[in-house]
Amino acid sequence: MSFLDRLRSLPIIDLVFFFCGSFLVWNLHRYVEPVPKDIFYPSFLLQFAFGFFPQLYQRKWGRVWTSLSAITMVRLPFLSGLPMVGSYQLVGLFLGSILGIWLRETLLVLLGRNETALPKQSEQIITDWMIRNPTGKSNQPIWYSTYFGFLFFLLCLTILCFLQYQGVGLFTGLGIQEFLYYTNLSSREAMGLSCKILVPILLVSLYFFSEERSMPTPSKDSLSEQIRFGLFLGFGINILVMCIQSIWSLDFFATGTHLSVSAGRTTGLFQDSGSTSWILPVIGFLWISKLTHIWRKSKERFSLFLLIVSILIITWLGLKQGKAFWVIWGVFLSVGFVQLTTDLWIISSRNKILIRIGIYILLPVFGCLFLYGISLVKKEWYLVDLAKRVMLFLKSFPENPGAAFQHLDLVRYELIKVCNLGIIENPWMGNGIGTFPLHLLSPTHLSSNSIIPFVDFPPTFYHWILYELGIFGTVIFLFYIGIFLWERGLWKQTILLLVPFLFGVQIQNADGAFVCFYLVLLGEKGTGFSPSFDKYRKTIWFSPLLLILSIGFPLNYTLFDSQKFLDDGIGSEFRKDQLKKYQIAYTIPPKSPNYEYEFHGKVWEWKMSESQSFRNGRIFLETNSQSSLVEIYFYNNDRVRIKEELFVQSKNGFLWSGEAPKGASYIRIQSRSKLEFRVPKSQFDGIGRFQF
Repeated sequence: MSFLDRLRSLPIIDLVFFFCGSFLVWNLHRYVEPVPKDIFYPSFLLQFAFGFFPQLYQRKWGRVWTSLSAITMVRLPFLSGLPMVGSYQLVGLFLGSILGIWLRETLLVLLGRNETALPKQSEQIITDWMIRNPTGKSNQPIWYSTYFGFLFFLLCLTILCFLQYQGVGLFTGLGIQEFLYYTNLSSREAMGLSCKILVPILLVSLYFFSEERSMPTPSKDSLSEQIRFGLFLGFGINILVMCIQSIWSLDFFATGTHLSVSAGRTTGLFQDSGSTSWILPVIGFLWISKLTHIWRKSKERFSLFLLIVSILIITWLGLKQGKAFWVIWGVFLSVGFVQLTTDLWIISSRNKILIRIGIYILLPVFGCLFLYGISLVKKEWYLVDLAKRVMLFLKSFPENPGAAFQHLDLVRYELIKVCNLGIIENPWMGNGIGTFPLHLLSPTHLSSNSIIPFVDFPPTFYHWILYELGIFGTVIFLFYIGIFLWERGLWKQTILLLVPFLFGVQIQNADGAFVCFYLVLLGEKGTGFSPSFDKYRKTIWFSPLLLILSIGFPLNYTLFDSQKFLDDGIGSEFRKDQLKKYQIAYTIPPKSPNYEYEFHGKVWEWKMSESQSFRNGRIFLETNSQSSLVEIYFYNNDRVRIKEELFVQSKNGFLWSGEAPKGASYIRIQSRSKLEFRVPKSQFDGIGRFQF
């Protein structure tokens, strides 16, 4: 086959889709996390290397290294002594993995991996590389994949997020401006709270989609097993670090875990103790299940010994974990023990089912008795604290259920109370992605008597999704999860979804998002289709219907939800009715000693002062940047241009002097290239209007 024919056989649509998707996520991340290059790129490039080079070398080890790194590198910048901003999203790792996957597939096609040829000894290195990597092939159009609809929904949420925090200035010729969202919070920072969830979900989804699209069909390797192997390796590294933290010092590799160390909790290399408290028991349970399967199959004593040691070590490490760990680990151990012992000792299927039902009915009683005994222990362990809280809950519940739940966790009780109020206000469409932590930063909430000491997400996933996406958005999200589970035949796997989804919004960090999506999309069976789904997929109507629903639901949600942004105004009037002042669209607020606003971008618009004494004079843009053209425009109330002039470049910036024309209400400055300049605070009045 000629090189031109190989070029034509490239998966062009796949390459374009994943390049555009990755590029958009990259730009989104850099916009909401404008970390200086000298701080950002060292950790980014190291993460990128751990994703890119293993993927380029071999499909199997690329998956292993990516999954291993996903639960060990979230705090890499802090561990290297650099600020942690943006590191929790692992942008470098996932972008490196995605690029490595598609560069590998492109090179395989261009080098003729699909052609039948004998290996050449002179090209042994290339031949070995091509043998290690059978060419991926997917006959199904990319838009018929279940991933496509989910990614389209995330794109719609990103657009709605942009409209909520940036306004519609981009569509009215103003470009992307950074507005004042709250008194001490810019629109970029507010949007960053939303993108703390959007970016990890988008990156993890794009990565898993890339892996499935590049798999050989039929596949001889298991995507699920290889990723699980990487998770086990990362889990082992985290166990080692947590043992050192428990025995030697909590400060060992703990920089950047916020309040975790001060609370006396071991975190390993996870984001913080919140991630550790659920990822540790979940991956630990998968590891215990694997060892149990090996032991029952081979009867090796070493497997049994390793099984017992693993349970003891994880339980010991749990002494310095939060309450979520003990709930999850206790349920897993109890259910696993019941399932295993009844399988080993009871032969009759009927008796086995009846005995299991009876034990599960009595299990809560045994749990309460166990916790009562633990509550008497004179130790400052979180398990003891949990036991005492449960005893207070059981004692108070008959008389005062509300007070009883406060005994369990006062902060989470307050978070749920705030969340429920927001759900009642906007039950169908929700309050918008990322709005819950933003509400905790709002002036109305800060001035209240709330006891919530920090900004956080709701304590359960379901509260979060109802608060921010409403009933309609929740139905769409669960629709996609249902399609994923049906396609892969993983209905029994749904029980694992209760674990991460009941204990906080764990997809807000890259390590949690990766583990959550592994449980949802892959489970134990990889990517094999279920028989019923495969049967319907072969019909003419099923795939188009699924595509229509996957695109139609998000479009309808976007259409209805976007209506609430139409009254926010554009440009300098964005959210003016809510803030009671006009927007200045600065990037950096004025600070001592110069008290100057700093602006970045290409286009700015300001409302002009109505006083005639402040409508003529000079405007000086202090800057070291160079631009070939800087213009000033004057608009009337209807935003019709009535005058335009050029700035004159001077030694330290750009200068314009003159008088605003009669009827001018808005002033707009536009630069041909990106410009960074400063304007004195005195150039604006008390409500944000421009004055000469």
